[in-house]
Amino acid sequence: MAEIIIKNRKLPVIVDGFGALVKRLPANHLKQEVFKERINSINAGFGGEERLDHLMRYFEPEYPYLIIQDLSISTNVEFQVDTVLLTQSCVILLEVKNLSGRLRFTVNPSGLHQTKASGEERGYPSPLVQAEVIKWKFESVLKSLDFTLPVHAFLVIAYPNQIVVDTPPGSVIWSADEVMIRLHNFNMPSEQISEFEMHQLGQRLLSIASEFNPFPLASKYGIKPSEIGKGVYCPSCKIIKMERCKRSWHCPECKLISSDAHHEAIREWFKLIKPSISAAECKDFLELEHLSTARNILKNPLYKRVGNNKMRRYYREVQAGIHEK
Repeated sequence: MAEIIIKNRKLPVIVDGFGALVKRLPANHLKQEVFKERINSINAGFGGEERLDHLMRYFEPEYPYLIIQDLSISTNVEFQVDTVLLTQSCVILLEVKNLSGRLRFTVNPSGLHQTKASGEERGYPSPLVQAEVIKWKFESVLKSLDFTLPVHAFLVIAYPNQIVVDTPPGSVIWSADEVMIRLHNFNMPSEQISEFEMHQLGQRLLSIASEFNPFPLASKYGIKPSEIGKGVYCPSCKIIKMERCKRSWHCPECKLISSDAHHEAIREWFKLIKPSISAAECKDFLELEHLSTARNILKNPLYKRVGNNKMRRYYREVQAGIHEK
């Protein structure tokens, strides 16, 4: 039976936001290392989830099923789950962790303690408790959708070099390499819904799913707009500011010429500072000589104009609708 994925995983958009902060903050800024570490942490988590996705490509049970990757819900309850396996008999939730080194789970209080190869120790909330909370919230969502299905949640360790040295009594933790075997040997309860209803449930879940929008980031992390570097950065060199010459941007380092490099800078404005921009703010942020140049840039279909005269602001086209009322 072919694998049926009704929602594919994407790299969290906040990674681009943290990357923009790293690029535009001074190299000696106190929070530079914090943002670099967040990028590494998110990439590591995403890599672990992708590894499970790859291994599950060979999952071929005899029963119909659907897979939802990275499901975020924010209705009457809020949660995010890495992988959802829908069947006619039950729902299986898989939460993936990719933390290197030795991992020790504790109780009273619950937690996860990581010891890296360097000897550094870090503490985290217990992913076993998190999985139970997600299970409870998912059950609540099912009830609100008028579906009754058993829900099971399992913690998955992404790589063999993650060494689990201690776990709470009765807890069950899977390695990514054994997930297929665990699922094939799973004692499925009797069918609760039809195959048609299973597909209905999948679409209902997608209809209430929400993409997490973390932007703008600067105010959330105590960064003043004045701390954020201005200008248009070369898309090739990344850290070199480009120079405006006629209607193009020129990189003094690699000699790249671009007619539209300013759009990435404006996208970074939206990610870091405000969800909208005025022509005057655009002129200042792109370090343009003339206000008319900023106005011409913002006439692009990428941006939606809201308001008139001095109150006119521009939004990314995909975000404009919520600001028009």
